[in-house]
Amino acid sequence: MEESTETAIRIEEIRDPARLAIVKSLAERIFPRTYEELIPAAQIPYMMRLMYDDAVLRREFAAGMRFALITENDLPVGYISWHLLEADGEKLLRLEKLYLDFACHGRSIGYLALRHVIDEAKRAGADFISLNVNKQNLRAQKAYLRAGFRRWRSEVEEVGGGFVKDDYVMRYDLAP
Repeated sequence: MEESTETAIRIEEIRDPARLAIVKSLAERIFPRTYEELIPAAQIPYMMRLMYDDAVLRREFAAGMRFALITENDLPVGYISWHLLEADGEKLLRLEKLYLDFACHGRSIGYLALRHVIDEAKRAGADFISLNVNKQNLRAQKAYLRAGFRRWRSEVEEVGGGFVKDDYVMRYDLAP
């Protein structure tokens, strides 16, 4: 008898803010490794506090930021967060976070997560999706370009503590 090697990938929106602890736990193992060669070592714990402190996550959730867990066979392997904005008369979905365990890279799981976000943007009537990606993170840039995003503009932002984010803002235009 053959064993099935199929895995069940699901994207589950977080409705209970207590589940944000799972996002934080995933971030603690994914975020530092993602940026270890891209930003100064001292910036990683600073950004972790800035982005993943319990109070920050709860405040974002309460303000309407949407979070989802990416699971494989019911085990959390990644997370997404996004929110809707209006800028210059256009409605946009801002993708704030999309991170996966490294064992999940190259398996189209990130693409499935992006499809989820694109579907959410379409349901919300957004004109486009935007996200930031570190200029040195070529792997992420290639993944977003393959999914139909384009480099829209360059952005350098002071984030405090003497640190900056040096990013491309990428954009995905939604067909009417």
